[in-house]
Amino acid sequence: MSDFPYPTHIETLRTFAKVLGVKAGNKHLDDKAKDKTADYRLINEFSNEVIDYLSKTFGNEISEIFKQGFNVYLTEYMNHVSNIYAEGLSRSEIGIALCKTLLSKHVVNTIERALCLVSSKKPLNVAFFSFQETCTSQTLTWLEENEGGWEYYYNSLEKENKAKVKAWKDGEHKPDIQSLLFLQTWSQGPWPEQIDWQKVRLLLFIASIIDRAAKEEGSSLLFEECRVLSWGAKPTYEFSQLIQSYQKGYKDRISYLLPLVGEIQQGLKRTIVKSEGQFEYFKAVIDKLEQQLFAEEHKSHFVYWVQWHKARMYALNGQLEEANALYKLGFEECLYRAGINQKYIIEEAIVIAASQEKPDKVFLKHLKNALLMFNYDIPSVQSSESSNKFSDIIEDWELQNWRSSFYKVFPKAGMFPEANTPKIEANIGINVVTDIDGIKPDYRHPNRKLKIGEIWKKTYPQLVWFAEMEKSDVVKKLLKQGANVNLTSSSGDTAILMALETLNLREVPFRSLDDTLFHLLSEYPHSKETMNRCTDKKRLQPLISAVQSGRPDVVDKVLAMGANVNNRGLTDNQTALNACIKMIGIAKDPKRYWDSVLQMQLTPEVLDSIRRANSGITGFTLEDQLKFLSAQNSDPKFRQILGSLTSFMSGELDKRIDNKNMRLIASQLIEIGADVNAEHAAPVKGYTPLMLAAELDEVGLFNKMLSNGGDPRKTYFCNNTKLNVDCWRIADYFGSTNVLAALKEIEHFFPENDEANNYH
Repeated sequence: MSDFPYPTHIETLRTFAKVLGVKAGNKHLDDKAKDKTADYRLINEFSNEVIDYLSKTFGNEISEIFKQGFNVYLTEYMNHVSNIYAEGLSRSEIGIALCKTLLSKHVVNTIERALCLVSSKKPLNVAFFSFQETCTSQTLTWLEENEGGWEYYYNSLEKENKAKVKAWKDGEHKPDIQSLLFLQTWSQGPWPEQIDWQKVRLLLFIASIIDRAAKEEGSSLLFEECRVLSWGAKPTYEFSQLIQSYQKGYKDRISYLLPLVGEIQQGLKRTIVKSEGQFEYFKAVIDKLEQQLFAEEHKSHFVYWVQWHKARMYALNGQLEEANALYKLGFEECLYRAGINQKYIIEEAIVIAASQEKPDKVFLKHLKNALLMFNYDIPSVQSSESSNKFSDIIEDWELQNWRSSFYKVFPKAGMFPEANTPKIEANIGINVVTDIDGIKPDYRHPNRKLKIGEIWKKTYPQLVWFAEMEKSDVVKKLLKQGANVNLTSSSGDTAILMALETLNLREVPFRSLDDTLFHLLSEYPHSKETMNRCTDKKRLQPLISAVQSGRPDVVDKVLAMGANVNNRGLTDNQTALNACIKMIGIAKDPKRYWDSVLQMQLTPEVLDSIRRANSGITGFTLEDQLKFLSAQNSDPKFRQILGSLTSFMSGELDKRIDNKNMRLIASQLIEIGADVNAEHAAPVKGYTPLMLAAELDEVGLFNKMLSNGGDPRKTYFCNNTKLNVDCWRIADYFGSTNVLAALKEIEHFFPENDEANNYH
């Protein structure tokens, strides 16, 4: 029996796999199901295994329907887990609330979509939730009565296979996927061609899912709700309303605790001024509260809150080691229980864990993972594979950012008077270097590392430092002395990247555009890792920097040196092709580009780019970035300066970007295998390079992408219109007449998928 009310996301997947009939023998899935701190990336790894198996046996159409059904349900479910408190509730009460709301809704939607694959006569949708013994038995009876040739087929079966079908009908067994896959081959006589085998397999597969689901707790309630929805009724309940109604009795039972709870909550606010002796006072009040938690029910649901406030009390007294241990207890107990309080606990704990004399990296990994699992933040490390390595989930700049936020989260004004206020050093802010000329090369030790900076130190191999400073003569001598071109700075900079950034048109007038360094360094062999490495924070990457030079010869050379055409970089995780087409858009209409930048939706990706660009001075949460932007944008002086800057940059970009060259670069990338259907988070979530070309009316590139696998019917979901938008709609909206004409010519090869458009 679980001691936390919400099932984990992996438990949810395990149940999904189980009812599909594809889970058998997956011990890793079983082991991770109840692990509240399991790597957030495991859900995709496990679900891909399930869907891949389904795709291999039943085909892409049916697997895609079940994949979408599960993903949409899980997204909505995890949104509830992330925001709605479940204190005082049992697993069964959560299950009832889910059955009455989102689970029944998504089950009905998914079954309806699956049945849409059958164009001939089929049972009513509601029939799959209305059966006497088993759904499979009822479906087999329907096939006997409605599918011509079924009886002949059944009678022709060998004894073993006939016994299997009979066992299905008698409810002794459920059809397994392998049996359904080979069902047609069991016939011993002439095959009854009038049988629609795709329909038969699909109907029996759905029936087997329903029968497996019938073994799960709460299934009768789920089916009852599904029946009502299948008849066209509107949902009766909201999940949050049900939860609140179930919690009413619990709140009544704990009302005797509220005076102490209120006193602790108010007195230990992080911003409220404390008095002498209050640390010991609140320590006694918390002890008293713990003594009053005599009922087991109260202990299990209240322990996270008590440990959280006890941890905060020690943090406000400057006792960071004790606070860290208590935050661990509060964190463990709050998961899949505390709704939005999970976020607040994690954000306090992450600052404390980072601010230890030796940062608690194991705890930090769990905290960052939880932020991502509950969608409170977005990944900083672009890795889709689960990993136990610290660097595969946290970048060093984040650790520094959390350390620097200690007194933002725990203001000195709110600490106890007797507190030992800790001194916490962090490498944030601009790395100031005033005596650049005083930094001399060491030719005897060409791979020597330099610690550079006055406020804090950044480590550079001297080759990288002098490349950044554009000291071509020094770089040339260091290379002759054997300097290693693959060495990186402490933030991932390489010499070749510094040379490419010198050519970056988007950084003018801050770059010289002198290609001496690039020609010098590119004559030396580089490792593939170097040519595909992204820097920390800004995620600069050689191929994208080459694209932003606007020079096809530079792009050719970087590709020849080992750059992967589909590697991603920049803060919004761009491919080189997408970055290239964006630059074409900038050159075509710089004003429109800057207007779109200033008016862009403040997505998590946009806020993260602000966080990365501001060197820790804007806080560490996405909400911190939003507050910073709001304050900045409300300042008339800032708006005036920004207007002047964008006008200047528009003029510079207009002068320097040659779209003839940019189109050549895009063609180069497409020809060597750039993914023209790669989904991006910007300018719109789900946008592809093909869509961007349609928007910009780049018909030459658009046709080239179509010839290289472009899918014009691929869609992104528009939050404003609630529609799935494909290239036809994009071209129509932006008035892209040339692309519209090209689409008209190929329309009959790409029929519109009405069912997919209506899914949302």
